Amino acid sequence: MLNLETFTYTFDSVKRKARNRWGEILVSAGVDAKALKDSHGPCPGCKGKDRFRFDNKDGNGTFICSQGSGDTLSGDGFELLQHVGIEKSPKEALELVAKALDIQKMSLRPVEIEYVYRRPDGATNLKVIRTNCSNGRKSFKQLLPNGRPPKSDPEFTPFPYRIDEWPVDQPILLCEGEKCADALWKAGYPATTRAGGSSTWEPELNQHFAGRDIIILPDNDDAGRFYARKVGESLSLVASTVNVCELPNLPIKGDVVDWIDGGGQAAELQKLLSKALHFDVWAYQETRPTGPRSISALKAKKIVARDQLHEFLPPGFTLLSGAPKVGKSKLAEFVSRKVAENHDVLFLALEYNELVAQLRFGHMEDHLRLKLYLEGELPQWDNGGERLLEEALQQIKPSLTVIDVIGRIKKRGEAKGYEGETESLSAIKQMMSRHNCDCLAIHHLRKAGLSDNPEDLFDRILGSTALAAVPDNLQILLPSDTDVVLHTKGRVIFPSKRLLRLKGHDFEEVNPALMDLPTRATAQKDIIHLIAGAGEISVGEMVTRLGKQQPQITTACQRLLELGKITRLPNGNYTLADTDLF
Repeated sequence: MLNLETFTYTFDSVKRKARNRWGEILVSAGVDAKALKDSHGPCPGCKGKDRFRFDNKDGNGTFICSQGSGDTLSGDGFELLQHVGIEKSPKEALELVAKALDIQKMSLRPVEIEYVYRRPDGATNLKVIRTNCSNGRKSFKQLLPNGRPPKSDPEFTPFPYRIDEWPVDQPILLCEGEKCADALWKAGYPATTRAGGSSTWEPELNQHFAGRDIIILPDNDDAGRFYARKVGESLSLVASTVNVCELPNLPIKGDVVDWIDGGGQAAELQKLLSKALHFDVWAYQETRPTGPRSISALKAKKIVARDQLHEFLPPGFTLLSGAPKVGKSKLAEFVSRKVAENHDVLFLALEYNELVAQLRFGHMEDHLRLKLYLEGELPQWDNGGERLLEEALQQIKPSLTVIDVIGRIKKRGEAKGYEGETESLSAIKQMMSRHNCDCLAIHHLRKAGLSDNPEDLFDRILGSTALAAVPDNLQILLPSDTDVVLHTKGRVIFPSKRLLRLKGHDFEEVNPALMDLPTRATAQKDIIHLIAGAGEISVGEMVTRLGKQQPQITTACQRLLELGKITRLPNGNYTLADTDLF
């Protein structure tokens, strides 16, 4: 990934403007138009006769070039400019594209945007302050009219955004964020959101949508679709209709603003809204249940998301991968113990025998043993393993099954590659679903080539792409100094990146802002802890509360700014930076 945070242009702003315009940008820069087609042909960079393809995925100017060495190069339009030799560095490529699009350089100073939430009578209820920094990061702050945060007032009642402007007889579009809502209003469509984006939905907001027609426009990511399902479930209880409209041709994590910047017009949006799916139908398609189901039956039975058994474990079928000795089994054992406090757990310790498993769980209290079932052996899937596991699930009725490791129960003579692994994983996943049981399956990462694709850790999972396609959720555990980092993504969960620390037999989460900081950076860590507790704080307050010299504090803050851990606000105070991990 290009590191452009130090430039006066922001990568995101230029990339957004360049989307769907890379053809004209590249031709104007000197790239042969004949090479810019989605089929194999001569490479304008390495001059290979049939090694290059301009696939332009999501309108981002992407390309693939298979070099004579057998390696493959790929990237977006910025990297293509470097590959063909027109520009030598990421900075030069960025500036060329910005010049071609006539984009002016941004101010190095943070820019504040204020969004005002009002009550139906027009009185100010809440202010949301968005700070856009020159490095592309952003931060948000919520303030009451008296300048204090909402949590300071136990009587605070939230209201939807721009409720005082809602027309009586038009549908209300619901999106994520005030910027998207304002863009829709500008296009002529009444829109709203809630303070805090997609993090939550307060039940008390429902009353304002009673009897209204609602259309939800989710962002193009798992978090957006999960938020749409959550809000749709809630509003279906009170609204007249709830529909969902997914905008086409959005980039990953794209939203309404990206769609408009990509050339979307008000007339086109009207057509898309008229074809929006009823929420029940949309949710049905999203959940993809096995076997045929009628829409009438679906409407009679509301879809309810499964409760999460533990904060480190997403609901559904989860594949946890990691390098040898990084702590995969220890993490699985920790989660199992915690879940076993209230639910039955089946733990298949297939990489070590049952005796060793008993010893590894030996520190548990007796009341936990009653809810945790250990099994050290299981035949291959088609040699009695499927039948025995089915019987165990019927008898125990666990809420969670742990398989350590997944490779020990595959079929004999299983076909290699995508087809064979899809069949095996799907069979296990379907069995767990039939028994309403979450599953945590342990797997390995590739031993070689761990740095081949640092932009996508999940490409490191050992085996075919089926290992990433079939599970509901993917987790990767990687070492980080004295701790470990748990990366998680899935279909209906928020992508996350957690810093975990092993203490005895337990794991605890460490402040993510401390991730990747050197072990001896005590001043930096102290500042992170202080800001996390205060929200924002000045250098003078840091000096007083930490008992350190001002030069030491100033140097530590400067380093944290460079690392993107904190943000300097216009009032001179510091706050934790927004961390968009995926």
